[in-house]
Amino acid sequence: MQFTFPCKRKRCYNKNFSFTPFPSCENRNRVQGRFTGLSVEIIDPGGAKSLYDNGCFGKGSKSRGGPTSGDEDETLLLGMEESCFLAYFLEILDIKSPTGALMDFHMFFKAAIELNERFVENLACYLYLKSKNWVIKSGIKFGGDFLVYKQSPSLYHASFLVIVQMPSDLDYYKSKNLKGVQRVAETSDKDVLLLTVHKPKDIAKPEDLQETRVTETIVRRFNYLTFVQSKQQ
Repeated sequence: MQFTFPCKRKRCYNKNFSFTPFPSCENRNRVQGRFTGLSVEIIDPGGAKSLYDNGCFGKGSKSRGGPTSGDEDETLLLGMEESCFLAYFLEILDIKSPTGALMDFHMFFKAAIELNERFVENLACYLYLKSKNWVIKSGIKFGGDFLVYKQSPSLYHASFLVIVQMPSDLDYYKSKNLKGVQRVAETSDKDVLLLTVHKPKDIAKPEDLQETRVTETIVRRFNYLTFVQSKQQ
């Protein structure tokens, strides 16, 4: 049986929408962001629009998607993984601390680990998924780490609910727990993607993440009726 992942287009979508996977790096004008302790906030409307329109990075502080509420004080909130990706891999974002000091990779990395002890594993999976051209959003409302989309969330529903785990977590995701996660995903036409991270002991610079190994396991309950119907189409 050939595996095909779910890729459901939304009914009300803009046919003239042009999706760009990454912001432009040509003019080298960096977007300015401020670390709030939980996320990185982009206050400048131009920078916020550029990041969301080109890659769907972040979320509007007063909107479900991009900063589209129309309020002048709405900002763009970036997750820690996408902030690190934009700042230290694409090098188009400057992150400043709450005191106004420019944060280098070590400062940001330390702050991110204090916020989430599994930041390294999440970042490795974020980079792994980005290398496959997925659009990545938080999966917390479905009980996972990430949601991944083929293109913009305004065009498609999410294809996978991503669970990040370490080799030591393999005993946790036994059949009972895994079935619960899978049923939550199945109610919204998603599959579960388990990403297991094998990381090096020390990470001192972004290049060290290249030594991280990520293995993926797709969890799907076989439905004979759906399988037969898909073959008949």
